[in-house]
Amino acid sequence: MSNLMNNDEKAYSIEISSLHQYEKRVLQALGKGIKKIDEMFSAIGLSKDAIRWALYQLKGKNLVKINEKKIIYYELGEEGKKYLDKGFPETRLLKKIGKEAFLNEINLENDEKNYGIPWAIKNEWIKIFTKEGKRVIVLTNKGEKALFEEYLPYKILRKIYSKEALTIEEEEFLKVLKSRGEILKEKEIEELEIELTPLGKSLLEKIEIEEEVNVLTRELIITGKWKEVKLRPYDVKAFVPKVYPGRKHPYQQIIDDLKNILIGLGFEEVYGSPIEINFWNCDALFMPSDHPARGIHDIFYLKKPNKGIVKNIECWKKVGKTHLNGWKTGSKGWGNWDSELALRLILRSQTTAVSARYLSNLKIENIPKKIFTIDRVYRPDPIDATHLPEFNQCEGIVVAPNVNLRNLIGYMKAICEGLGIKEVKFQPAFFPFTEPSVVGYVKHEKLGWIEALPGGIFRPEVTLPLGINVPVLAWGLGIDRLAMIVLGVDDIRTLFSTDLEWIRNSIIPKLEG
Repeated sequence: MSNLMNNDEKAYSIEISSLHQYEKRVLQALGKGIKKIDEMFSAIGLSKDAIRWALYQLKGKNLVKINEKKIIYYELGEEGKKYLDKGFPETRLLKKIGKEAFLNEINLENDEKNYGIPWAIKNEWIKIFTKEGKRVIVLTNKGEKALFEEYLPYKILRKIYSKEALTIEEEEFLKVLKSRGEILKEKEIEELEIELTPLGKSLLEKIEIEEEVNVLTRELIITGKWKEVKLRPYDVKAFVPKVYPGRKHPYQQIIDDLKNILIGLGFEEVYGSPIEINFWNCDALFMPSDHPARGIHDIFYLKKPNKGIVKNIECWKKVGKTHLNGWKTGSKGWGNWDSELALRLILRSQTTAVSARYLSNLKIENIPKKIFTIDRVYRPDPIDATHLPEFNQCEGIVVAPNVNLRNLIGYMKAICEGLGIKEVKFQPAFFPFTEPSVVGYVKHEKLGWIEALPGGIFRPEVTLPLGINVPVLAWGLGIDRLAMIVLGVDDIRTLFSTDLEWIRNSIIPKLEG
């Protein structure tokens, strides 16, 4: 028995030595019969947050029991404040009636008409009937009596305002008051019921409050005072909550990585507006006015304002002539051009509009030139695993003599390799504004081959009206689809997710090369 007691005391000693001084103070307060946080705050001088922290630490060590109770209380709403000041509509109504009065001759406020009369009838205070073709309101015996008594709802408001306790009858009547609009506001607070466990009680006599040092400062070391103070012991094996440092959204990180790849390849970033004139989005790219992709099923048109202006008049005229008869490009053109449609304002459907604007202002002495833009584009596509009506596109152009299709494919391959995408293949394609044209496919682990790399060399019908007489390589990469492969997701919607678990735990590969 003696050996057992010694072992227990040793266990208690180890338990006590691991307690924080806040925990010890709270235990002592509980031992004195103090059981509420507000009372502890006054008695031991710790903040309420510190007391709450200590309590839950003690609970985890089986030294206290904590029962959480939710307490409902009420405050006056806007109507409640008004009624406390002026009285309820039904009681104000009684004072204006006398014993009997014609309804249309009483000067009633809106709430006395809309709420006072119905509640007065419900309380059996008044009766209304027709007399001499007019509606008459008459006070009943109950109504006369009510004039000289404190109205129960008013009494409840008064008590709530002064924080007096309600009777059982008044508590029951709260249900009626709560149904009457903004008279009362229901509030909820959490209250803790705390009691010591047998183990907690057994430690009380052994607790000694000593000031502890949590941080071994430079001053304590230099002065040698560290030998005189009590250092708080730390359990290096104790569980601590996982900390999630701030990080970029995984998809934003992929976009930033792609920008770094392009800048490393010698490209310069340019920008454009998401609201664009149809001219730069389609017409300047030699897309016919009657092309199916220009219908409402492929482009979002603005309702108001619905038209813009093209300031580069010379470019406007050359593009129009190219559509009509080929101008000086060697083409026959499309034979028609809808200049009204060209001025319509849209949400751009491709970032190639940025390239068209840029080329129209590019001076010959600045060639060769490599530029890119990464931004949102908008198309009324049905939503599925690989399509969204709003997505990102990476537009890139290379303006230089003697560049060719092999150079274009080389750039697109370099971008994929930089992002860690190994499986890429290309096949011939058709686009209204490039010739020759290709489209590249990338291999997704679950979805298979998906289209992500359209590109080509701008046709003379595009470049010559814009004032460019050298080859222009162009692409519009579907970077959402590339990101799906890099991040290992099989639904494009995941890229725009706000799911913290996915954002925190997504692994982003490092750039290669």
